[in-house]
Amino acid sequence: MPQSKILVDTNSYLRLAQTIRPLLFVSFGDNEYCLYILPELNDELANRRLNSKFPWVDEAEYSENRKSFPTVGRKQKRAILTNFDFIWDFVQTELPGPSRVDALYIAYALELGVPVVTDDQDMTELAKEFEVPVMPTLELLKIMHDSNHADLKKIKGIVEYWRAIGDCPANLHRDLKKFFPDL
Repeated sequence: MPQSKILVDTNSYLRLAQTIRPLLFVSFGDNEYCLYILPELNDELANRRLNSKFPWVDEAEYSENRKSFPTVGRKQKRAILTNFDFIWDFVQTELPGPSRVDALYIAYALELGVPVVTDDQDMTELAKEFEVPVMPTLELLKIMHDSNHADLKKIKGIVEYWRAIGDCPANLHRDLKKFFPDL
């Protein structure tokens, strides 16, 4: 069975990488789900502000796990760049808020026909504009749970950690009720 690729944006990566290890490039579940990032996420993590807030991202375990990206052919790469140009023009004229990397994630997802995991509300709105499937981090955790890739104890610990450090997804309470009503 071919992989069911899922793109993970920066905020979701940072919320999960220390707990679900390794997070990326590991198939799980009957649908062979596999999480990927784009190379540009590594560029974002090199940002001093992010690097000082998340110093663990430079550790070998994490940087090694971030070396696998979705494979795209030349024709797909051209389509992704065309998508990006169109999406970025839309951002600049209609929906200020998403970053260039956000637009690139949407361009990849559009061409590859894969969902994006993000808790960024501007990016979610952009994905919906272009009919790209998008899911919050808690929905990904639900898929992991249903695929026996993460148990409820781990998921509860992740949510408690988010609360403790004050880095909760925007719709945490709504999504918890939807995906994990017993937590």
